[in-house]
Amino acid sequence: MINEFGEADNFMCDGSADYGPVEWAVVTGRIAPSVLFVRLEASDEKAFLNITDIHDSNLCSSPEYWPDEGERIRVCRLDSERRRIHVTRRESALEGLVRGFPTRHFAMPPGLGPIERAVVVAHREEDLLVRLVESGRECVLPADFLSFYQDECAKEHWPAAGERIRVRRLGVWPGGEVRVSRRLFTDGPVNPSPPPGFFSCRDNRVFKSAVAYTRTLPAAVVERVREVGDAVSARDWERAEELTSGNRLGWEEVDDFMTTYGWPPFTPLPEDFEKDMHAAPLRGGGNWVDCLLWTERERPSDVEISLKITPAPDDPDRLDAAIVRMRAIGFCYPGRFDQRPRPQGPAWTVL
Repeated sequence: MINEFGEADNFMCDGSADYGPVEWAVVTGRIAPSVLFVRLEASDEKAFLNITDIHDSNLCSSPEYWPDEGERIRVCRLDSERRRIHVTRRESALEGLVRGFPTRHFAMPPGLGPIERAVVVAHREEDLLVRLVESGRECVLPADFLSFYQDECAKEHWPAAGERIRVRRLGVWPGGEVRVSRRLFTDGPVNPSPPPGFFSCRDNRVFKSAVAYTRTLPAAVVERVREVGDAVSARDWERAEELTSGNRLGWEEVDDFMTTYGWPPFTPLPEDFEKDMHAAPLRGGGNWVDCLLWTERERPSDVEISLKITPAPDDPDRLDAAIVRMRAIGFCYPGRFDQRPRPQGPAWTVL
């Protein structure tokens, strides 16, 4: 199903998929821009990922942001009738969501920079060393990122030392290497961002199917979201600790995020807070819930917390809740939207 922004309604895409448990794999090769090959560590079996299995965000699925050969990644198997094992590393699948996240986001790799001029310094075995003209910083340009056409990536077609080229910074890789690309949005002043009009209405960030699902949530789940939201808003960390377990962020991190992207003081959630709360089912039972916190001025704020609410293993009538993510959605302050999940996993950082 394609929505008004030209996207597929991801909330409905994977409902019939049958996923295996999360496991570790090692990248063994690639055929850009379509297939990534891996070896499953536990079984030593070979498997593959399509480009749509790399990331929930289309931009982060670009080969520039594929894991390197030899890198360990977390994957889960997709039940398919193909001879080769098909796996995915989409965050929504690894998190256990049945049909994807309930709210869309336009996450950009945090290290993606503007178009810059660079000078080729040297040719190396599989890449080029370039120097950014403005900052003087030396960066690595992998040969595969010279062009979308493989023939133009051959060494005999590399730009000569001293030649000026246009590049974009991709970010800082583990080990401190700054990578750039000559092909990712370097043909014009393009800034990957939400489509025009996205911030005009909060409903634009939610898949319609997710709205319908959220309306079916049991009252106990809605009440737990309210309790956690109120405790966090009041900075009552002792009460929040009682209501949650297995959180991925410390209370200091939560407080810092609220202060950075909200306009205190935060207030308790109102009676009709559910209209700014959206949920998606988890495999094995339970729900992923995205909920906006409220402040006196913003009502609601840009600060969103994500909870996993699941039946307790020892008592299905009791609910467990964990804070698993925080985002700033940017509807109050579009210029400050920050949808990189907190905490961040292995990824690319800013300079």
